[in-house]
Amino acid sequence: MFKADFDKPTWQKLSVKRDRKHEPLVKKLCTNEDGHKPVFTYIKDLMIFAAMVGFSANKRKKLEVDGISIILETYASDHKDSFIYLIALITEKNALALKDENLANSITIFEEYCNAGLEEVQLWLDENPGDYSGIDTLADKVYEQVVKNESSMKAVDDPEALEVEF
Repeated sequence: MFKADFDKPTWQKLSVKRDRKHEPLVKKLCTNEDGHKPVFTYIKDLMIFAAMVGFSANKRKKLEVDGISIILETYASDHKDSFIYLIALITEKNALALKDENLANSITIFEEYCNAGLEEVQLWLDENPGDYSGIDTLADKVYEQVVKNESSMKAVDDPEALEVEF
């Protein structure tokens, strides 16, 4: 006999959590309760952005015990789960991070970068209280990062020089 669970692979049910303390920020950037268009249409998009901010700053922070979950399938529905895998792969420098049995650890890495990134985003917004929606502040920070990346960009002459264990 087949169980109902067989119609969905186990990995799709894994939880991707965010710290509950960031809910005011999530509400501000992902809802239109104040009459403004939200900066992010979906919470998962904010989480990906925050994880990239945390990764860029090389900051990770463990989550509190009581986190809010989104199942991995939600990210996979439009292939945004690839950001979770990419961050884990770059952090671990080992392709084994992508194996099913290591996905929970890969998600933890993403969650920790996201948690640190959400704190950083909150600091940005706190420094600019006149930007009620937050869009100008975030756009400025993204632009600053683009300029920083372009000025420090180095061409990879030998792609095999990138170290990833398989």
